Amino acid sequence: MTTSRPWAIALAVSAAVNVFLIGGVAGMAYMRLTTPPPPAPAPPRPIVVAAPPLVAAPPAPVAPSEAPPRSTRRPAVHAPSAPVIARPPTPVAAPPAEAAPQPAPPRPALISAADALSPDRRQAFRKALNEANKRNRPLTQQARADRQAALDALVSPGYDAGEVSRRLASARSLELQARGNVEAALAAFTATLSPQERAQLADGLSRVYAPTPRPMKGPN
Repeated sequence: MTTSRPWAIALAVSAAVNVFLIGGVAGMAYMRLTTPPPPAPAPPRPIVVAAPPLVAAPPAPVAPSEAPPRSTRRPAVHAPSAPVIARPPTPVAAPPAEAAPQPAPPRPALISAADALSPDRRQAFRKALNEANKRNRPLTQQARADRQAALDALVSPGYDAGEVSRRLASARSLELQARGNVEAALAAFTATLSPQERAQLADGLSRVYAPTPRPMKGPN
């Protein structure tokens, strides 16, 4: 009897456990059958990721094109054109005016004829000429007045040709008289000279009384 009792207890426990397990399984089956199925889960919301800003890509390097073959012929170089400057009209040369005749050189003074003589002789010659000029002073003044009167008569309203002629003749006569006085003083002076001194004086007088050269015309 003692040995069957534990087995009975074990069987009872085993039966109780089985009943508990069967009840739990049945309850779970019932709950699954009676409980509505859970709603389907919402689809996951898509995650929007902000795109990075677009950055312009650097231009691709352009491969250098193959240079055309150089021509061996040198290009023509054109010189810069000079600026056009308006030139003034060329003046027409006027015909050359006829040049005025050059005046004749003045006649040497009579006193210069004794330049080759000694100082004493030159002093004596100068004294002789001064005395002749003193005698001739009233003559030369009157001759000058007669010539001026002839010129005034030429332009007077009552022109008188005879008066003009008489005035000119009187002036000429007075001038000849004055010249005669000078030549007389010269002759008296030469009488005091030696032959050599007279030759020297004659050479000087030839230069004084030499014909006056005609006025020379200027270059054409």
